[in-house]
Amino acid sequence: MLKVKKFAGNYKEILPLADVYMRSYNELSKGYKTKEEMALYTKFSFIKKLEKWAINQEKGNEPFIYVLHQNGKPCGIMRLNPIPEDYRYINQDLQAVEHETGELDGWKMARQRKIQYTRNPNYEKNTLILNQIYIAPEAQKQGLGTYFIKTVFQELQQKGFNQFIVEYNDNNTNGKKFHENVLCAKKVAHTSDFDHITSQNNKTEFCLSPVSIGISRFSDVLRNIAIKERFFTKVVGR
Repeated sequence: MLKVKKFAGNYKEILPLADVYMRSYNELSKGYKTKEEMALYTKFSFIKKLEKWAINQEKGNEPFIYVLHQNGKPCGIMRLNPIPEDYRYINQDLQAVEHETGELDGWKMARQRKIQYTRNPNYEKNTLILNQIYIAPEAQKQGLGTYFIKTVFQELQQKGFNQFIVEYNDNNTNGKKFHENVLCAKKVAHTSDFDHITSQNNKTEFCLSPVSIGISRFSDVLRNIAIKERFFTKVVGR
């Protein structure tokens, strides 16, 4: 039995969800990041991330966090947010600058991240950013992800949201295929993102990775899902 619920934010959900998040992240990053780097992403780091989301949600700062449950157990998570204001300030040269802050292996970091657009996407006020979507590896290729996306996107459409943006690392071929083929994202900009590698002397070295920014409409994704569902029904019915 499948059910999509809003993120409860309690430890009864956070602990198993952190395991799902970690294993899905590892699977998606396979062949893209080094083993040394992946070793830094422990279950504890995913618990801390979910704890932060829970706190922000309680404050009203994380309005759209959804969890997919199968037979009462969490097996997927999706998080969206209003588009950052920085993205809207595109100059005449189709450039924008975002103030990026965060933590990497305990180090606090901040920089002015430059975004170069190929065209003006004319972000609407009802544009969201899809920050995360992860499904447990054992639950993939069973239609669960499609059900999750369809359920959440239909709800967001009913709330009046029309389009969303996604960021995906160009070096991650698995993530790139998912965002462009499944989420129908059309690239509108490129930038770079903080990443890191672990050197042989066990020191963390920072590097920047190429990132694409794509834009899509909830209706396009739902239409794509409907076409696949009709095709599958037709094939099975033969």
